[in-house]
Amino acid sequence: MQKALLLLSAGIMAFSSCESKRENTEAASSSQSATATVTNLNPSEFQQKSTNGIVVDVRTAEEIAEGKIAGALELDYFLPSFQSQVEKLSKDEEIYIYCAVGARSREAAEMLTQQGFTKVYHLSGGIQAWARSGLPIVQE
Repeated sequence: MQKALLLLSAGIMAFSSCESKRENTEAASSSQSATATVTNLNPSEFQQKSTNGIVVDVRTAEEIAEGKIAGALELDYFLPSFQSQVEKLSKDEEIYIYCAVGARSREAAEMLTQQGFTKVYHLSGGIQAWARSGLPIVQE
């Protein structure tokens, strides 16, 4: 009887430990694939590469009024419509995303990768880093 209980306990522990490892592995690879597809670029790299895709400014209208990168699509991350606007973008396109200093656009970039976008590029330091680098800002 004790042997049977011991075997049963060992079997349960073995099964649950395998299950935990599988879940942890899946979570880790899911996390790695989401973060692996967001590529941080400095302002010079962002300027050079962004001609290949869609540049997205995720700042508010008030922030954008102070200036933006020429041709950037304006999608305010804080608006409820942000999600539906993102869904209109092609997941095959290269997406170049920025905000004021980089935190908000990094969140938005991570969200895009979780939704299946595979080519997402993030401007490190946001438009402030862009401006400090002497790159052009337009007011439209």
